[in-house]
Amino acid sequence: MILRKSTAAIIAGVVIAIVVIAAVVYVFVLQKPVEEEYRLGILLPLTGTFADVAKTQREGVLLAIEEINAKGGLWGRVKVRGIVRDDEANLDVGVRRFNELLTVEKIHGIVGQTWVPMAKAINEQVKRNPMPYFPVCVVSLDMLNKTVIANWTFVAMMSAYSIGYASAAYAIQNLNLKKIYFLARSDSWGWDMYKGVQAAVAKFAGQGAEIVGYNEAPLGHADFSTILMDVINKNPDVFMFAQFGADQVNVLKQCKAMGIGTGTGAGANIKIFVCWITNVVAASIPPDALHENVYALHFHYWNLTGVPGIPTSVQQATAEFVQRYWDRWGYPPDSYAIVAYIATKELFRAVELAGKEKMTDAAAIAKALINNPNFDTPKGPARWRVDHEPVYTYAAFVVQGKPQNERTGYWDLLKVIGYYTGEEYLPPLSMLGYQ
Repeated sequence: MILRKSTAAIIAGVVIAIVVIAAVVYVFVLQKPVEEEYRLGILLPLTGTFADVAKTQREGVLLAIEEINAKGGLWGRVKVRGIVRDDEANLDVGVRRFNELLTVEKIHGIVGQTWVPMAKAINEQVKRNPMPYFPVCVVSLDMLNKTVIANWTFVAMMSAYSIGYASAAYAIQNLNLKKIYFLARSDSWGWDMYKGVQAAVAKFAGQGAEIVGYNEAPLGHADFSTILMDVINKNPDVFMFAQFGADQVNVLKQCKAMGIGTGTGAGANIKIFVCWITNVVAASIPPDALHENVYALHFHYWNLTGVPGIPTSVQQATAEFVQRYWDRWGYPPDSYAIVAYIATKELFRAVELAGKEKMTDAAAIAKALINNPNFDTPKGPARWRVDHEPVYTYAAFVVQGKPQNERTGYWDLLKVIGYYTGEEYLPPLSMLGYQ
């Protein structure tokens, strides 16, 4: 049978229509659309020496993700997926895990790090693979140099230099402790901190500030007795030290055993200033070694209620954040939990400011943050400086050890007696190559 041309055309049209309808049905009905998401890498040392601190950092990041997703996600419609990896505080492992996040998980941004050298290594990686990077730890001074820091790296905490400066400046100005003996750790953490102490002492030399003794010890050093005997012999107003974690616990236990800051012996009148403390570490210090003659610098303490000079609005912001964190994780946030939370929230703010069409454009995200530098945190207002460091209204809080009989619970370890404010604690921009 031979079909007429008109009949063949009709059949062809019907076949084409069927194919088009089938395609439309497949695309819009049968085929499940891929859900759009923002993939955030979370790279932390979840095993090993820094695992306890990294655990709280992870919790801070996850809380920030849960909160934005509860509002529908970025711009109220793009959900955030956090992808966690363990860097093991090992440079080779950390770089490899970063590359896995980059190539396999296709992340759009990254937060993390507890260990200073790892932060510097990931900063180098994001230079070659542009994406917003927010380290959630103390960083080395040289990483902040204009020629070193990536254009899209933003440091949410501070450098060890700033810790040393703020500690010494507060001790000199507010506690009238002018003769300082400083114990550094034999690495960039300790040396940078000492540079900050030296800068503060130089500034306040006219008020009688001076360094009367210096020593250093490597990470993991166990016996500080020889150094502490030198402290007693030098008889400073204050013994300041950079040791952190288990080393910090050992120093304070041995100070107690040798009568520094306590008792009636030769070292009884020497005050102790711990340059950097956290709840996790403080909870490991025996109460009799964390007494009222022990002072410390704390990025943020969980209880600011009734602290003189802290506005009610900041006290309330802290209390509300602490309650949310406690409800989610079962205990109050540590310094490293809140900095991880702040960093993650700021990364999200930067992405939203840049706009949905620019959510993978690292340069646009960085520019958006620099052009909109002011932000609020649970520890008060802050703003980004040109070197990608934040200037917090309340940079750090000065705490004092609480005797056992004054504590009301397991986490009631310290008493906030003051705070460090202003921009002076940050390294001068000229030191970082900006002027």
